[in-house]
Amino acid sequence: MNGSPHKEICSTDLSTYTSLTIHGLGSSDENPAEITLFRSQSFPAPRSFEDRVALPRDESWAPLSLPKNGAHLELELTDSISEGRIGLAYSVRVINDSAHLDLPDLCIKLVKPKFGRTLAREAWFYEQLAREQGYEGVVTPRCFGFFTVPLKECMDVEGRPVSHINPWENITIHLPEPHPECTEQIEDTQWWLPDDPPSHQKYYEDSDGWKSGSPWNKWRSSPSDPLICVLVLEKLGKFYFCENIRPGGKQEDHEEVELNDMRDLVRDVTSTGIVHGDLRFHNVVRATRDVVCPRHERAHRWRLIDFDTAMRIRVTPENPGDFRYAMNLSMDDWPGLLLGVVIGSL
Repeated sequence: MNGSPHKEICSTDLSTYTSLTIHGLGSSDENPAEITLFRSQSFPAPRSFEDRVALPRDESWAPLSLPKNGAHLELELTDSISEGRIGLAYSVRVINDSAHLDLPDLCIKLVKPKFGRTLAREAWFYEQLAREQGYEGVVTPRCFGFFTVPLKECMDVEGRPVSHINPWENITIHLPEPHPECTEQIEDTQWWLPDDPPSHQKYYEDSDGWKSGSPWNKWRSSPSDPLICVLVLEKLGKFYFCENIRPGGKQEDHEEVELNDMRDLVRDVTSTGIVHGDLRFHNVVRATRDVVCPRHERAHRWRLIDFDTAMRIRVTPENPGDFRYAMNLSMDDWPGLLLGVVIGSL
């Protein structure tokens, strides 16, 4: 995005739905509940840079405006896909779609209570990719929106307060571990985004105020008033798995073909100024549809997911060095994909 006017979305995915009902997500102490969530604004990242160059205001950096009087999507939770650091992924079945779109198989990403702000940031990266031609649904999954609702507003079928969010019942909570000799209380910083630590502020620029002006900037989770946050995505295939990839080891020819395709995905995403930040097998999943990439003139076999630790560099003619900086950061992250722990397929 080169300082151009606010770009239109290339697909209808992110501009269609304003509300979402999920069956099987929660219940009261007595009854099941149908929980309805509403489209929420995403959380822009500040601009990362190598050389601080003054740039004109870029309106395309803003979060998407929320669609008005949009369609309603009704889903039913089915199978668990995986649990990650910030959330849980579930397959869903479409019960009703008032827009009558030809939807692919869908899944949801439900974050753990303290990571709502993180999912709002991930939603912003999907929005940014949707503004560029040939990225959403080509190198990343299609995204159908970011939805939230306070738990206190949720009722069961008889009007009783919802007290249980089923996927949260058995989530893994990683608490900060104090040093054995430290007697001071340890601050929980697991919810921090890459641009949150005070020591990292020198690497980021928010002169346009997209981050600081967002309600998510000062949002903090509340144990007494949790916020349910969901991202609706195209359901993809299995994670990449190859037992033969080891540090210093050779790959079989077919494995090298797969890895080259993944490298192309990383280069594609980075060409927009987005640095994924967490490249590993778990975040590379099999594509389920053949969509031709306009840059490579072929369909990629894989998709990149999980942009919750990503960063964005604004690539313009005024700062050509920052494009090289973005590519170098991505390549530095690449060994995490090649040499990471092989997790297998789910």
